[in-house]
Amino acid sequence: NASFMPWLAGTALLHSLAVTEQRAGFKAWTLLLSICAFSLCLLGTFLVRSGVLVSVHAFASDPARGMFILAFMVLVTGGSLLLFAVRGHRVRSRVNNALWSRESLLLGNNVLLMAAMLVVLLGTLLPLVHKQLGLGSISVGEPFFNTMFTWL
Repeated sequence: NASFMPWLAGTALLHSLAVTEQRAGFKAWTLLLSICAFSLCLLGTFLVRSGVLVSVHAFASDPARGMFILAFMVLVTGGSLLLFAVRGHRVRSRVNNALWSRESLLLGNNVLLMAAMLVVLLGTLLPLVHKQLGLGSISVGEPFFNTMFTWL
């Protein structure tokens, strides 16, 4: 999951970037997707390297390293989103596309990819949040993802 989330965001970013380069549309969407993809890479690094998750793939349980990665992730993501909030109005494109245009279909594709990424993010972080709230340990597995992706 740690590598699948940035892959989904990166795939949406590539599709959005094609529209930005060819038709000068989706500029703000492209910036947000690039921030999201990089932030998810940092989140994946944090989850794998900090030892927060207990998994076969999680290695190197070092809380100090995990806190450094978490602080770096918060700084980079927060700074990027702050810059976007302050200066994002400069890159917004006001292009009206037809309902069945290539751009509209790519936008629908990006929304679908980001919805899938949010499902994976929820399934990944839900056990951590559940445990931190003192509600005990839970495991999110195949039934959760099958049910959620059926709705998509």
